[in-house]
Amino acid sequence: MKSRRLLGAAAALALSLSAPARAAAPAISVAYQPMVSTGLAAGRPFEAWFDLDQSFDPMMPGYAMPAGAAIRFTFPAVFTPRPGLPLGAVMIRWTQGAVPAKYTVSLDPGDSHAIDIRFESAVAPGKPGSPAIKAIHLRTPEINPAAGQYPISVEFINAGALTGKTVAMATVTSQPVPNIAIYNQLHAGESEDWQRVNPGAQAPVPIDFLVTLPGRERTSLSLRPNVDGTLAILGDGMPVGSIKTSGTPVRLTPQPFGPGYARLGIIEVRATAGSTPGTARIEAALDGGTRSVVNLVVQ
Repeated sequence: MKSRRLLGAAAALALSLSAPARAAAPAISVAYQPMVSTGLAAGRPFEAWFDLDQSFDPMMPGYAMPAGAAIRFTFPAVFTPRPGLPLGAVMIRWTQGAVPAKYTVSLDPGDSHAIDIRFESAVAPGKPGSPAIKAIHLRTPEINPAAGQYPISVEFINAGALTGKTVAMATVTSQPVPNIAIYNQLHAGESEDWQRVNPGAQAPVPIDFLVTLPGRERTSLSLRPNVDGTLAILGDGMPVGSIKTSGTPVRLTPQPFGPGYARLGIIEVRATAGSTPGTARIEAALDGGTRSVVNLVVQ
């Protein structure tokens, strides 16, 4: 999964948790949905995240939404509608963290390529540690076309300052790709994506990653320390990726799982900060696949 845009500490202090002032639809990018490797592959049903232009830091605001607002996604004609496949959406505040919201998701009866999300009640701006909308997980009955880049129109309707239209570019691959993402489910839904810690202290929440390898049933995952301080990700004992750090120093310690969690494709590390304040980036990447970044702010 792609790296998230970082905001400095000064910017974080300057921003309030009310919806950011703007007069246009937000910029949007399309990313792999964390738990599948097929959502952006040719010939497979489309399932992806539409990342809005806000940091996934839970202390940053996200977007509120007024009651009666709608978001319309219109796919190019080269996508093939297939009635009967699942259709749904989730408003995201951090990886696998949903924003409480009441809305409906439906196909436009007059346009088989258009999907509407309608908000029946307002989405509040949120508060520190519980932000508003940062991304939208969309599952559709649209079948992806051949590999290439495709513009998806996203229109915010009756959405206050967000009202307007933007384009999100989706990159379709010829085959499913190995996918790795932060997995927040083992720790009461706390955000692992961004954490804050004192110098020399251990991050409060263990860091879990979920690995999905296409064309294979769940592989037994494990971690192996390397002499350079990085960690090798092993699938059934063979290297499939790595975890490394950059920025302010941080030490990673792999936490072994029993065969149950290991077979689910979950790996876990504990992160301990060094003595230097700043932000450490913990980046997990799969060979030939996606990457996922955890940010540890040492303060």
